Amino acid sequence: MQKNLTFNIFLVPFLAVMTVTFSSCQPSRDGSATGEGLDTPLVQNIDATRRFDQSPISAVSNQIQVSASGQLNRSIPHMNDSRITYCESVNGEAGKYNGVRDTKKYPLASVSKMFLTAWALDKLGPDYKFENIWYFKKVSEGVYDVYFKANYDPALNIEKMLYAMAQLRAQGVQRIRQLVIDESTRVYLTVLNDPHVELGEVPVSVNQSVDNLRLIFNSKNWGAQTETAKANLVQFAQQKNRVINVPNAFSVEQVVYVESKQVNASSYSSVIKIKSAVLLKYLKDINVNSNNYLTDALFKTLGGQVEFKKFQQARLGLTSDDLNLFTGSGLPIVSMGIRVDNLGSCLSVLKTLKFIKILSQQLSFDMGHVLLTAGTDKGTYEPTIPLEFNRSVVMKTGRLYDVPALNVAGATSLINGTLYFAYFTHDFDNGDESLYQNKRDQIIQSILNYYPITSGYQSLNLNSIFVD
Repeated sequence: MQKNLTFNIFLVPFLAVMTVTFSSCQPSRDGSATGEGLDTPLVQNIDATRRFDQSPISAVSNQIQVSASGQLNRSIPHMNDSRITYCESVNGEAGKYNGVRDTKKYPLASVSKMFLTAWALDKLGPDYKFENIWYFKKVSEGVYDVYFKANYDPALNIEKMLYAMAQLRAQGVQRIRQLVIDESTRVYLTVLNDPHVELGEVPVSVNQSVDNLRLIFNSKNWGAQTETAKANLVQFAQQKNRVINVPNAFSVEQVVYVESKQVNASSYSSVIKIKSAVLLKYLKDINVNSNNYLTDALFKTLGGQVEFKKFQQARLGLTSDDLNLFTGSGLPIVSMGIRVDNLGSCLSVLKTLKFIKILSQQLSFDMGHVLLTAGTDKGTYEPTIPLEFNRSVVMKTGRLYDVPALNVAGATSLINGTLYFAYFTHDFDNGDESLYQNKRDQIIQSILNYYPITSGYQSLNLNSIFVD
């Protein structure tokens, strides 16, 4: 349980620039649901032509032309292995497709995160930022009541809480009498420290959030790892030429949950607003480190299974014959006592990769800003043979053990466009993991050897989370 946390946190927080205003407070229109459960979309677009970051929504043609003959047009290793599904396409064009066992659905594992990436980019926009709002009012000298509205920011870690604490102290807050949170504030302090964690509840409950805030906002609970988090903030302040003074002592008497519709925000006299990093950096962490919590929290914030199905049909052009997604992370759900996994066809993955590529062209970001840039990013992909990527490949890996799956999907930058590829291993024994990792890498090597590749992809520094 998170309430027994010992603050083993070392990562830099998802936080960008803080704008402080010290004036009479008015209720904020922030787009989040008020008093609604997590089964409904928590962000809802009121402008059908623009995303939340104000980027225009345009049509996307992500069709993949398949081969009518079913014959391969190049030699690809291991295509006779019935446990391997593979497909590839250059630009989605006719005559430039290869695939075997490419229409049947298989467990997606963490390749599912690529579908969440496409959805979040299309719904929110690459420059979307979560806004944490801290309302506060004076009770007595140095003592304040505070209302914290996080607007469903899924990355509320120790550094971000210490940063907010420093800003409150700069405005004279030495101690909090009562800290109120609403349903949009879910605090999971180890969110970046343990990306592969499988929690029973995502996002964490408001009760857990209350416990976690009580821990971090009472300095008597701090230890060596909290000091490390403070050091991260000092380093950030130096890099950005900012003043961030985390107090040596701080306390909160009471942390309570109140439904947002019952909170009178206008009764607070002052407000501090903290903008998160852009969405691109959340997605980069998700796809490099395969962060399950961030992914599933975003998936629910956007509306979960019901809303995703609308997106897959309307924007990806995929039916339930192509794709069944129940979680953003690729972790299974249990329905009536039966395990249910995300399932998708090889073709559904290629169409989604092409969708992300087209969005990157429309919205001026790089696929390497959201996917793992092979050979550059240290993440979940470790090749078994020497491969010279030179920023030519971006990808997402996937692995399940209970229902064995070993997957990878990505894009390769070519002189004449983009190659989209997907590799699934299924119906195999976990003891053969190294064998199929090697077969996977031999297929990737065949791509690098056959196609005229170019160093086309960038990356993002995940240690620079504060940069907006």
